[in-house]
Amino acid sequence: MQSQIKKDASLSKITPPKISNIVRRKRLFKILNKERNSPILWVSAPAGSGKTTLITDYLAVSKIRCLWYQIDEGDADISTFFYYMGLAAKKANPYKRKPLPLLTPEYLQGIPAFTRRYFEGLYSRLTPPRSPSLTITMRFRQTRLSIT
Repeated sequence: MQSQIKKDASLSKITPPKISNIVRRKRLFKILNKERNSPILWVSAPAGSGKTTLITDYLAVSKIRCLWYQIDEGDADISTFFYYMGLAAKKANPYKRKPLPLLTPEYLQGIPAFTRRYFEGLYSRLTPPRSPSLTITMRFRQTRLSIT
């Protein structure tokens, strides 16, 4: 039972929420479509205003593949962050068989170099050759995450 709870928690961290009975926000969809090829798009609004619902709905309607990652207090442990990011990358592109590296003790003296190589590997497996339509979505909950 306990392992199932942990599995469900890890899946919710890397899976967009299920939504239903929402009002489609066509005006905001137009803005998102216009900015779709931008290198980055930041959606910011007060808590409860519908950011997650908007992005989840937009991704579903537009059929855009994404890597979904919800940052929480557990990610203050950098090893946990890299572990779950690796799971999210595997879920986003299951055809890449070689997993991303885990942050194990031998890498602790060189975290900046590990981080750079990790994200190079992550981006290389997420960027499809002819389609710029991959989105990385990170959702933040009141957490301080510092990578030094």
